[in-house]
Amino acid sequence: MFNHFYVAALIFLLFIGAIFLLVKRNKFLQRFSIDLDIGGIIYGGIVAVYSILLAFIVVIVWEQYQNTGDRIQEESSKVFNLYRASYAFPDSTTGKKIRTTVIAYVNSVVDDEFPAMEHDTTSSLTQHKYNQVWDMIYAIRPNTENEKIWNASMVTSVNQFGEARIIRISDIDPSLPPLMLNILLAGGAIIILFAILFKTNNNSAHFLKILMFSIVIVFNLMLVNLLDHPYKGLLKIEPSAFTKILKHYKDEQK
Repeated sequence: MFNHFYVAALIFLLFIGAIFLLVKRNKFLQRFSIDLDIGGIIYGGIVAVYSILLAFIVVIVWEQYQNTGDRIQEESSKVFNLYRASYAFPDSTTGKKIRTTVIAYVNSVVDDEFPAMEHDTTSSLTQHKYNQVWDMIYAIRPNTENEKIWNASMVTSVNQFGEARIIRISDIDPSLPPLMLNILLAGGAIIILFAILFKTNNNSAHFLKILMFSIVIVFNLMLVNLLDHPYKGLLKIEPSAFTKILKHYKDEQK
């Protein structure tokens, strides 16, 4: 759907141009022309209603887009908590295993899962690394009271991390119902077709105004579509929160 949206936008603009020429050159269709004085009032009301609906939908998808970014930050912070908690275990083997498992998962999220989410799917390799994180937690056997406290903290972190991961993956699916997007498309087409029917003495200037207005509507619809697909397109969310963990790990290895 996402890849076809740009093609649909271009076809829409070409369709508007074809309709404009048809209306202006067809004597029968010219009978439906609207006087600017009378039709302008009706047209203003239609545009106002459409603008309110469009603004409402933009707010919805923008909030969803921001929530997706917050969930990624939450997941990465919980993963980093696991990483830092590994230093609470004096046994170098246990601590190193925790860090290795966590970093392997983070690497897979950056290299495998985010590219996969651009194609509306997830990575089986990342899922395997995720399961290994849980297996690592299951295998920890704290000996001292201090280790028991940190182990309990890690269990809490890994549960929160798992919840954040599930929600992040669920954001692959668009939050905007197809019916609502279709209403926006139909409303935009009606507004533009209504404007084409206005009487004018200068068809070239009229066409230029229609074209600019159509482009504005298409840009707004493209914005809605981009925000509704947070893992792809020009506004896709990058895994920068996870790459910071990798950078921290590499700095420690120096």
